[in-house]
Amino acid sequence: MIGWLRRRRRRPAPTPRPAPRGARPDTTARPPALLRRRVETTEPVTPGRLRDVVAARGYHVRVEPDASLTGLWDGYPFQLRLTGTSQDYLSVLGTWGRSVPEEMGSAVAQAVNDWNRDKIWPTVFTVSDESGTTVRTEILADVGAGATDRQLVELVEAGLSAGVQFFQALGASMPPPHEPSPEI
Repeated sequence: MIGWLRRRRRRPAPTPRPAPRGARPDTTARPPALLRRRVETTEPVTPGRLRDVVAARGYHVRVEPDASLTGLWDGYPFQLRLTGTSQDYLSVLGTWGRSVPEEMGSAVAQAVNDWNRDKIWPTVFTVSDESGTTVRTEILADVGAGATDRQLVELVEAGLSAGVQFFQALGASMPPPHEPSPEI
């Protein structure tokens, strides 16, 4: 007969060890393990709730007219906002705060590509406007079904810490910004 078709005999369950003489069984009533943990419920994510969760962590933010939250983390400006047609995505958007020197454009593009290839998040990209080119980071998470406070904190902190990590690595590989010479 083929080995995998062979029936195995069931082994009898081990017999419990007898309690030591004079010991009483533990009859203390305990709630199930799930009830012993603090239960968090998923709730809709609103700009006000996002503000409350961030403030409860001790972060100082400013509420913008579009209900987004802005602040500085390790010297880098970040924006926390709900986006999408139904405001069902949480965006943690960071800005490097420096313009990329024109001669460093290809090196920065390579650093951005390397990061996006090697890391899951944040997404890193460059933005050009009339004042020059800068670098941004973003974590975008679907919160349309709601989130617990812990999930919101983890998303925000992941976006902030990963963004700061990239900006610090980029800053270490760039020459110091040109500062105007003091007037004499």
